[in-house]
Amino acid sequence: MDLPINYTEATWQERREARNQYVVLQDSRCWFCGCSLTDKPSNKVQEAYLNMSLFPKGFLDYPVHLHHDHKTHMTIGAVHSKCNGYLWQYLGE
Repeated sequence: MDLPINYTEATWQERREARNQYVVLQDSRCWFCGCSLTDKPSNKVQEAYLNMSLFPKGFLDYPVHLHHDHKTHMTIGAVHSKCNGYLWQYLGE
């Protein structure tokens, strides 16, 4: 699969494959905070308050998310679920 992909047009299987490819390309490190995707995010993100009413039910259920640009819908990289929430809530991404 060629990256990036259009997140909104991709099936859940294509999104999963893209996320897995990003994990490999990023050496299992979060695109945003740089920490290992198998560990907790950076302290800045870990300590940040997430207003869970802004997110879909179960948003944090999966530890690794496929981050995408909300304007172009193109994928950017694999991130911790909490980093994805941080990007959305605090940076509008």
